[in-house]
Amino acid sequence: MTSQTRTPDVDFKRRRKARWWSYIIGGVIFQIFIILVFLYIILRVRSIKLRLHSAELQNLKTSNQSSFTMFLHTQVTIMNSNFGHYKFDNSTIVLAYRGTHVGEVGFGNGYVKARSVKKIDMVVAVAVGLKTWSDHGGPGRITLAAKAHVTGKVHILKVIRRRKLAEMNCTMDVDIKTQAIDNLHCW
Repeated sequence: MTSQTRTPDVDFKRRRKARWWSYIIGGVIFQIFIILVFLYIILRVRSIKLRLHSAELQNLKTSNQSSFTMFLHTQVTIMNSNFGHYKFDNSTIVLAYRGTHVGEVGFGNGYVKARSVKKIDMVVAVAVGLKTWSDHGGPGRITLAAKAHVTGKVHILKVIRRRKLAEMNCTMDVDIKTQAIDNLHCW
């Protein structure tokens, strides 16, 4: 009789140990899964986006329909989609007409919080000399290109630091007659 009473007790203990080991192994696998999801989603460093958000003309002055000067009020946005903040260095936005440098403006170093957008307002003085209106899309309309490079570091959890470069290439049509900007495209 004693052997019959021991076997159910021993089987019960063996099943209980197996159940606890399965709980422990399942918990470890679950923690590994959570850590991998955390590494893939949170700690991945995404690219920074730099865009020319808006532009507005002011004080447009033409002389003999062959040259003009103006002030261009612009708003540049730096979009940080990372889970860490982005510190960027000094940079310059260059405006060009047919590859010729016609204006530039610089902005200082700064800071963009995690998963947010920083808007920077600036004014660019533009001076363009034209030979003939017929070369560039008809009278009273010219196309300007804006380019910029911003370098900086993404700081995640105060441990991980990755250098990221944000580039901006934009084009816009300036209508001299209506003093407006049309077709502002960035990529």
